[in-house]
Amino acid sequence: DLTEFIRARHIDSFQKLRLLAFLHRNPETSWTSQEMAERLYLGDVPLLESIIADLRSAGLVDCVANRCTLHDEADLRSCLQCLAETCEDPLARQQILEQVTHDTSYAKRYQESIHETD
Repeated sequence: DLTEFIRARHIDSFQKLRLLAFLHRNPETSWTSQEMAERLYLGDVPLLESIIADLRSAGLVDCVANRCTLHDEADLRSCLQCLAETCEDPLARQQILEQVTHDTSYAKRYQESIHETD
């Protein structure tokens, strides 16, 4: 299930979706964060490096000598293929983005409520 995959792997932003789709479309190439920022038109390299770190801890991206690729696993490739195909449809992409936004908002509100009780 795509929804569960997104939640389980903490894909909680549009930038993460874009980066995963980019790496999925370019599986034979490893990239530095600067190269990915240029290709994806992201001017904030530190933000991209933070996203890469999140995706690494979620088991989606591997980095060696500052060059990153998508983690090579059959189940993962299958889920990312489904995600990429879904994102090609504008209505489906909008639903995914709404889910990502909703999940992020909920998580942020939950964290804020925890800190208010401290």
